[in-house]
Amino acid sequence: MTAVPLPSISSWAQAANVCGFALDPILREAGISGKTSSPVSPFSLHKALQLCVERSTGRYFPFVLGNSFVFEAFNEFETFINSASTLREALEVASWAHDLIAPWMTLRLDEFGAEAHVRVELPFPGGHLPLFASVREVILAVVFQLIRRVTQQSSWLISVRLSQPRPEGRQPQEFESHFGVPVSFNEGVDALVIDRRWLDAPLKGAVPDVMGQARQQIEKRLAAAVGGRRIVDDVRWALERRPELLREGLEATAAALGLHPRTLQRRLQTEGVRFVDIQSEAKLYRAKTMLRRRAMSMESISDELGFSDRRAFTFAFKRWTGLSPSAFRNQLASNNGNSAAAA
Repeated sequence: MTAVPLPSISSWAQAANVCGFALDPILREAGISGKTSSPVSPFSLHKALQLCVERSTGRYFPFVLGNSFVFEAFNEFETFINSASTLREALEVASWAHDLIAPWMTLRLDEFGAEAHVRVELPFPGGHLPLFASVREVILAVVFQLIRRVTQQSSWLISVRLSQPRPEGRQPQEFESHFGVPVSFNEGVDALVIDRRWLDAPLKGAVPDVMGQARQQIEKRLAAAVGGRRIVDDVRWALERRPELLREGLEATAAALGLHPRTLQRRLQTEGVRFVDIQSEAKLYRAKTMLRRRAMSMESISDELGFSDRRAFTFAFKRWTGLSPSAFRNQLASNNGNSAAAA
């Protein structure tokens, strides 16, 4: 498993102080050096979090850490977020954080009608298990704090969905008091459910020139750390945060990325990929996400993904997965039923 520097060691120290315990003994017990350059695996991070939860007096450590978090060694991240024009732009930091801070963490943006779900995934073996619930809670708490800061309010949040059972010894009111909205458990996903209108609402702190300078600094850091960001990753992120691009061609995605279509096509060819394949991959991911919401009809899913009709969507989905959309949805329902019976 990839190891990375412990994110924001000063935030951990501040949260430990608020919760009434010393951080150094816990880091040593978890096998983590206090130096920010020392690599940390998600397994060590989980162990440290569990120890912090156990040593906390009264306060729930994942929430305190979320409130304390700053991008300590990545000041340009803070600048980019604070000067972003929209929340959708500010969330672009999640992709860079994946590349530079936590490659085992992915933040997804799923949009459904009036809702948008900012969803946490830990896409490594076992990352979806309750074992790593505290890691996912911290990430959601961090994202909540960052969005609340840039919007300067919390009316954007509708609810919070958590995949794990309620932690032993914690009351639902503690979670709802922190987030200020209903919180549900055993949901199968970890997500902040927000009012979709907020994604593109103008932010009061927007300073486009400052944001552009921060973006350039981040891109330089990426180039130094990982040899620069691949264009295929930029395309994937654009298709994820701008679902309407799934209905368009390469030209629309190139415009969203600020590139000439021929430039985008040439750079994709250099990396050995085709736009149509990336778009199909994004359509499949979004189709599976929407099929999990049984209230969405096949016709509305087909239309949102840019297919001419339901039959065209069914043909494509079956080519991708070997199952029809209906069979995939029924399989999900069956698996959920078996999981509930086992519990």
